[in-house]
Amino acid sequence: MKKTMFALTTIYLLWTAIVAVLTGEAATTFAGAIVGIDQAQRTITFQTMDGQTWALAVADSNLLKQERVAKGDRVRIEVDLSGKITKITKISKKPLSEPTQFLDEVRP
Repeated sequence: MKKTMFALTTIYLLWTAIVAVLTGEAATTFAGAIVGIDQAQRTITFQTMDGQTWALAVADSNLLKQERVAKGDRVRIEVDLSGKITKITKISKKPLSEPTQFLDEVRP
């Protein structure tokens, strides 16, 4: 009986630890454009692809320096569960959907 209780307790504690780690690393990714940057407040004003505008704090001020982002840049951001930006990635300036050329089509 003691071994069973010990095993169940151990499984429960390990499960709790795994859930805590997975929850702590969770992030959501959004694509859009930078509308403004406030270095003093460590915030970025971000406009999503569907037009929503958010002012979000940056988890680490070095993100702004490392990525060299500026107003108007198209970016992808990762936001953690506390609502802070944890990662910024610039998106290329190419249009999201480029026209495709069919095999039987001739273009200059």
